[in-house]
Amino acid sequence: MALLKKFSSISLLTLVGFLFVAGVTESSAQAFSEDFAVVPVAGWTTQNNSVPVGSTGWFQGNSTVFPAQAGAATSYIGANFNNTTGTNTISNWLIAPNRTMSNGDQYKFWTRTTTANPFPDRLQVRLSTNGASTNVGTGSTAVGDFTTLLLDINPMYDVDYPEVWTEFTITISGLAGPTSGRIAFRYFVEGGGPTGDNSNYIGIDTFSYTPSPAPAADAPVDFNGDGRTDYVVVRNTGGGGAGQVTWFWNLNNSATPTAASAWGLASDSFFSEDFDGDGKDDIACWRPGAPTVATFYILQSNGNVLRQETFGQTGDDPTVVGDYDGDGKADLAVYRGGAAAGDPSTWFYRTAPNGPVTYVGWGQNGDFVAPGDYDGDGKADFVVQRNNGGGQARFWTRLATGTVSTTVFGTPTDVIVPGDWDGDGKTDIATIRASAGAIQWQYLASSSSIINYIVFGASATDFPTHGDYDGDGKTDAGVWRAGTFWSRSTATAATSGVPLGASGDFPIANYNTH
Repeated sequence: MALLKKFSSISLLTLVGFLFVAGVTESSAQAFSEDFAVVPVAGWTTQNNSVPVGSTGWFQGNSTVFPAQAGAATSYIGANFNNTTGTNTISNWLIAPNRTMSNGDQYKFWTRTTTANPFPDRLQVRLSTNGASTNVGTGSTAVGDFTTLLLDINPMYDVDYPEVWTEFTITISGLAGPTSGRIAFRYFVEGGGPTGDNSNYIGIDTFSYTPSPAPAADAPVDFNGDGRTDYVVVRNTGGGGAGQVTWFWNLNNSATPTAASAWGLASDSFFSEDFDGDGKDDIACWRPGAPTVATFYILQSNGNVLRQETFGQTGDDPTVVGDYDGDGKADLAVYRGGAAAGDPSTWFYRTAPNGPVTYVGWGQNGDFVAPGDYDGDGKADFVVQRNNGGGQARFWTRLATGTVSTTVFGTPTDVIVPGDWDGDGKTDIATIRASAGAIQWQYLASSSSIINYIVFGASATDFPTHGDYDGDGKTDAGVWRAGTFWSRSTATAATSGVPLGASGDFPIANYNTH
C-alpha cells in the first residue's frame, strides 16, 4: 500500500499518524427531569446548614399553602421559615444529581412563594465543578465546593420573589471543557426563622436538565467544520525536491468547486489539524532544517493568519501533533525515536505558542506511533505498536492520566489506522493489511472489545485515507486511487467515489496512516 509521501520519485517521509476525536460521550451527560412527586427524591442530596437547625428541611409540597405547578397538588418540594429557630440565617441545600456539563447546557425550574407575602424569601442556585462532590461546608455562611453563584432570586429582600409559579432558565457558560459537577438550590435567608423579619415558604417544581446539542464530531481533514472529512490532495507544482506545493480540495457534501492554495515545499511534511480552535482544520506543514532545527508553518483558518514556529529537529516524526491539554486546539508535537535498538523514545509537545515544552518518555527504537484519544477525555494519549514476536504486534498505551496498558493486536507488518470506528468518542486500535489483492481493515471496538473486519480497497498502491466521510461520528474506511477518493460507511456499508487529484499527488488524509 502507498504509505510514503512522494513527488516524482522522491520519498519524503514515512507517515505515521493518528485520528483525534474531541467529542466526549458519558452516560452522566444525559438529560433528566424531576417533578418532585415523592420527597425525598432519589439521587438528590439535602443538607440543612442553618444554625441552629429548625424543625423542617426540604419537604413534600403542602397544597393548602399553594398547589403544584404541574401534576398532583402536592408534587413539588418546599422549604420554610422553620428551617431554623428564632431569628437566624437559613441555609438549606437541595443538591441535584451529578452531571458532566458543557457550555450551552440548560437547567430549568419553576418556583414561587406565597401570595401577598409580608416576609421576603430568597433562593440561590450554585454550581460545583468538583465532580460528584456534595460538599457544602458547615455553618450558615459556608458554600463548600459550590463557589459559583448562577442565580440569586431576591437578594435585597424586597418583593421580587414571584408569588405565582414562574420558570427560570440557567444556561451554563464559562467552562473550559466538559466538566463533571452539580448544581444546588440554597434556600438562603438572612434574618429568617419563626421570629425573623424574613423567610416564609417557597416551592420548587418541574426541574429539567438539557445538555446542549453535541457539536459535530472532530473529523480529520475537515476544512469547514461540518464533521465530515473533506477531499484534499497536495501537488508539487514547482518542480524538484524543494518545489512549491499547492493544496487542492473539495468540501464534502457541498457543491463548492475545487479550491486551491499554495503552501509549503515538496520536502515538507503535510497535515491538517485545528490549531486555532475554530472547529475547522488548518493547512499546515513541518519543514526539517539544517543542521537539526525544524519549523511548523500553519495557515490558520480563522483570519488566514500565518503561525510560524520552530519546534523539533530533523529526523523527528511530526505526525503526533494533537490536543495534549484538552483545550480544543491541536498542539505542536514531535516523536523522537530511540537512537539504537532498545533505546527509549520521547514525545515532545507544546500547548501554547512559543511556550514551554513538555516531554514524555514512551516507546523505544523500532516502535511505530499510534496516538489518539483512547479514553475519550479530550486529550491525546501516547501509544506505540511494537513487534511482540511470534508474528504478533503489541500496542503499548500510556494515557494522559499516566495509566499504562498493553494490547496484543494484529501483526508487526500491519499498517496502523486508528480512529473512532465505533463512534463512542474514544480512539480504537485499528490496522490494515493487503490480502489476496484486497485491503483488510480490522479494528478493536473500545465500546465492546470486539474485533471487527472490513474488506475495502483493491490495489497495493492505494493510499489509505480513513476518516468520517458521512459525518456520523464513526471512522470510515477510505482509499485514494489514481485521482479518486473512495470511502465506505462503517455504519451502512454504502460506498462512494469522489474524483480529485492526479498521479503523483498526495492525499492529506493519508497522514493518519503508517
